[in-house]
Amino acid sequence: MFIPIRIDGDHAVIAPRGAIDGDTRRELYAAAASLPASITTVTWDLRRVDFMDSTALHLLNDQHEGMHAKGGTLTLSNLRTQPLQLLRLAALLYPAGPWASLLAGLAPVSAA
Repeated sequence: MFIPIRIDGDHAVIAPRGAIDGDTRRELYAAAASLPASITTVTWDLRRVDFMDSTALHLLNDQHEGMHAKGGTLTLSNLRTQPLQLLRLAALLYPAGPWASLLAGLAPVSAA
């Protein structure tokens, strides 16, 4: 999996390409862990992610909790259809999770 990371001041954008699943879990957690401690805002740009499973839910929840603990924020951008549906289902089934706040204001990217 290719996981570009762009850092601008205290903001990082992580833009994985491919599926977020058990096969890519280790690489994704390593990418997130590689961010400098000074990062207070992380955006996961998911425009090139066409499939996510529960691995993504755990990853995003862990990232959300980590950013919240240091007073930072986690946002998502450019969700395609399947990842967006997964997060909406998670929000419905697990309303205590961060899903509603992560979904706020999102618009899907076309599946093209």
